[in-house]
Amino acid sequence: SSHQGRGPKGYTRSDDRIREDVNDRLTDDHRIDAGDIEVSVSNGEVTLSGTVRSRDDKRRAEDIAEAVSGVKHVQNN
Repeated sequence: SSHQGRGPKGYTRSDDRIREDVNDRLTDDHRIDAGDIEVSVSNGEVTLSGTVRSRDDKRRAEDIAEAVSGVKHVQNN
């Protein structure tokens, strides 16, 4: 019964904060080369564009983005 991740009523994280988080996590992940990934966020929807080396990296980037607090949806182009 963890309440972590449940913010105050009506609170949503700003797109800028979400984008920073996604960028930080992609940067810190040692398994993925995020040098060619661009992150944009609109209304809690994250769009990843660019290129990665493999389908595994693509899925990993999606998982990383989805794990960020406030993300509603991830579109991976």
